[in-house]
Amino acid sequence: MTVQARHSTGPCPLIFLTLILLAAGLAQIIRPPNSSQNFVSEHVDFPKTRPHSGQTYCNYMMWCLSQKIHMCKLTHTFIHAPTSRLWAICTSRGGRYNQYNECDSFTAYLLTTCLVHSPLPTELCLQGNTPDPQDPRGL
Repeated sequence: MTVQARHSTGPCPLIFLTLILLAAGLAQIIRPPNSSQNFVSEHVDFPKTRPHSGQTYCNYMMWCLSQKIHMCKLTHTFIHAPTSRLWAICTSRGGRYNQYNECDSFTAYLLTTCLVHSPLPTELCLQGNTPDPQDPRGL
């Protein structure tokens, strides 16, 4: 019995191989974000940050947030508690789930909610310099 090897000629196998390799590479690069890590990174500020001289807490923290998430938010809440205490909220000891599948805490935590009253254009919000403490618009 003779087995004859067949190989395809032309661009189709090469294009197919390229697409497979591209898909495999993208699958490793594009991963869904870890929502709990994102939450901690964006919302937990413990111990509470002291802004640079002349800056308000909200101006500084909203600017830092815009650098981290690459977008400008008009409102944001920061939680001033250790992460270890926050994890207990979603257990029967520390809280309960509400109708939106969110955890309601039995314990009160110190929070700061920042509101930007007069936002700067996006390109200024995302610039690499820290905010001007003299600018009354904040971020």
